[in-house]
Amino acid sequence: MDSLRRAIQAFPATRQNVVASVAVGTALYLILVRALRFRRRDQIVRDYGYPKRTLASMTVDEACNIRKELANLEFPETMKTSLFFALFKTYAIPSISKLLLATGQLSSDATASKRAADTSVLVTEMTQAGRSSDRIFDAIARMNFLHNRYRRAGKISDDDLLYTLSLFALEPSRWVTRLDWREFSPVELCAEGVLWRDIGEMMEIPYTALEPYLEGGGGDDGLTWLRALEQWSLKYEAEKAVPEEVNRKVAMGTLDILLFNAPVVSRRFFTGVVSAVLDSRTRTAMKFPEPNRLHRALAATIFAARRLFVGWLSLPRPSWLAVKRLDEEKDPITGKYWTYVSFSHPWYIKPTFANRWGPEAMMLRLLGGVIPSKDAEYCPDGYDITEIGPEKMKGKGHDEMDEIRSQMKQRRGLVGCPMGL
Repeated sequence: MDSLRRAIQAFPATRQNVVASVAVGTALYLILVRALRFRRRDQIVRDYGYPKRTLASMTVDEACNIRKELANLEFPETMKTSLFFALFKTYAIPSISKLLLATGQLSSDATASKRAADTSVLVTEMTQAGRSSDRIFDAIARMNFLHNRYRRAGKISDDDLLYTLSLFALEPSRWVTRLDWREFSPVELCAEGVLWRDIGEMMEIPYTALEPYLEGGGGDDGLTWLRALEQWSLKYEAEKAVPEEVNRKVAMGTLDILLFNAPVVSRRFFTGVVSAVLDSRTRTAMKFPEPNRLHRALAATIFAARRLFVGWLSLPRPSWLAVKRLDEEKDPITGKYWTYVSFSHPWYIKPTFANRWGPEAMMLRLLGGVIPSKDAEYCPDGYDITEIGPEKMKGKGHDEMDEIRSQMKQRRGLVGCPMGL
């Protein structure tokens, strides 16, 4: 009894010690998170920024390396989301929507998701392969081949191409600012400018429209060029993003991809949430309904909660857990690459045990989603770059791609010089 009495008497002190230990441990953990959270950003600034060097000295290969850090370590989910919405936002321009609707690429969920998967493959190949890698030339040659017949026919304007390029260059930093725990640094923004300016030049997109926005004819560094691109892009939106039914049809067809695995009864509600995250001009041009207070509140809560959790409670992703988006090497048997990013349908994803029975796959099964399988419809053996694009273009364009690739290499060389000059 004496032992029990002494234990009861000591309990308040023990409880106080536990509470104090938990409080100290929590405080130390929060300090550790904040100390480590900005280490990667600060290292990038030290390696590539002032005063060690000027922004104008950044090479395309260096910009690719910075992009990989951001996409695979710092903001992997947000960068993936920004890719989808960059593609989605182009449908606020009627000339773009009309062409896409005419191609029939949104005729079914499968074809619409393939277009998203193909875009993801091409963008990843273009932004994560070094400038001396053949993969970036292969990806841009494929992109140019798919676009050239429409450009020759006058169905794709240079301004529409420049606007599309601007969204892929600008949306990542915009989404990171809204959804994630910090903004891009000027050095990281410069890297986006260096990289996308180089890609646009290889796509033969003229930049004459940007000249009025470049400070005193500048633009030697990626940050200045990116800011000029943003000014032009916003003006282009103001003039061209107008409400038309074709915009709504294409946008809803693409939205079905995003909500493909959501329960049917909830899709209308989540459509309202998506409407809440769009800017008012895009929402009006797509003829989306105005979101109600609940939609806006939920979107704002999700954004704020994520910023709090990632910025204050989650340790940074270590290098050995970097997100893998594409295979680095071809499969020795098929000669193809697999991807690891899915847009509603498992295009080009290897049907491994983990991909079929892992936690994410089990959740998809519960929701009635499509999991990776040996079904040839979704190309489980991976992709070859000549197979990227609409089904009717599969395997076509070898000769034209060879010519485009040769011209790019002759014109640009294989040495990563600043801004591709």
